[in-house]
Amino acid sequence: MVKSELTVQPFDCMNYFYHEVQEHFIRELTRFNGHLDEIALKRAAALLVSAVPLISCCFDTKTHCWRKQNFTADAIVHLVEVQAGEENPSEKLLLSSIDITCEPQIKIFLIQEPNCDTLCVIINHMVSDGTGFKELLYLLSDLYSKCKKDADYSNKPKPKDDRSLGQLLKNLSFAEKLSILFSKTDSPKQSNALILPLKGNKSQPFLAVRRIEQEQFAKIKGYAKNNHVSVNDMMLTAYLRVLHQVTKCDMITVPCPVDLRKYKAVGQECGVCHLTSNYVCSISIHTTDSFEDTLKQISMQMQAQKLSNACLKGPMLLNILFHVLPFQAVRRLFRIPITSYTNLGIIDAEKFNFDGLAICDAYIATAVKYVPYFQVSISTYANCCTLTSCSHSTENDKKIIENVLEQMQNELSNLVSAE
Repeated sequence: MVKSELTVQPFDCMNYFYHEVQEHFIRELTRFNGHLDEIALKRAAALLVSAVPLISCCFDTKTHCWRKQNFTADAIVHLVEVQAGEENPSEKLLLSSIDITCEPQIKIFLIQEPNCDTLCVIINHMVSDGTGFKELLYLLSDLYSKCKKDADYSNKPKPKDDRSLGQLLKNLSFAEKLSILFSKTDSPKQSNALILPLKGNKSQPFLAVRRIEQEQFAKIKGYAKNNHVSVNDMMLTAYLRVLHQVTKCDMITVPCPVDLRKYKAVGQECGVCHLTSNYVCSISIHTTDSFEDTLKQISMQMQAQKLSNACLKGPMLLNILFHVLPFQAVRRLFRIPITSYTNLGIIDAEKFNFDGLAICDAYIATAVKYVPYFQVSISTYANCCTLTSCSHSTENDKKIIENVLEQMQNELSNLVSAE
């Protein structure tokens, strides 16, 4: 007998809790210098379900389980035709939601203009973290390429069934696990002053986008290399300095997501799932501090946490509590930060390849936040770095959010220009 349900993982439920403060979906936009084949894209989407069965399920909010459905590619891929002279609706479509109780957990919009196409992919964050989402995008592009070359291509990829934290924990000894569980971790709370002066408007989802082009981003990477810090340290420094300027908060604490796949064994594949924890950056910033002063604090903290296994403690505790406590009890123990940051990393141009069709732009954005919650997201494609923030915003909120991204870029530009 075929099971009608798929197992819900603790990470799935953790991300379900986030729906209280945001529309919890990850979003990716790709602009092409040409046209995609709609038929090949739909066939690729149908094959994608074989590799990631969860995207063809619905989430039952009463029993908290995934229920299998028989969604077709037409329910996943949506064609939008734009005539010459009409506004491209891609960024508005990128802010689309999914009814996780009755729709596929992924939406793909193919926006066709007379001379080029845009692809928008939205996925329920419960299904996957940012790294898993990129793996899904690579698989979609690979399946598209195969379907484009072979009209009869029908090889269904096999799913990687294990979505649990256990696939990583099995690589640790019992003693290592005990050491992590009983380790002391410093988890400072965010200051109440670290809240942007936003009013919010739930009927107005807004996407702010700021690009750091190749030439300037090359200088940022060069500075990072010469000063033995990471590019992420520099991005985080710019963000925290701007938060200080806007909120006047001196003690800034922000969670920084870390991909737990660093604990996988050599050759191990984890697939499309959630395997993310957080480092915590907590620093003091004063008006007289230089960028280098802040960067030094952040780099030292990040390096220390990268050398520790403490980031596993939270997920391990969540994993234990999920299996011994009722669902709502776990929710009450879960704390959601108001102000946050995420670096979704590099979209690999070699893996993200739709049968060689030229891509002129690609970036990933994250959840549309409800005020006062706020996040800046970063992703990189073809050596162009894109800063984004999604929020339900008033017109004045939009100016504040766009200013945050602009000032982040200015902080970085002023630093590398002085070199």
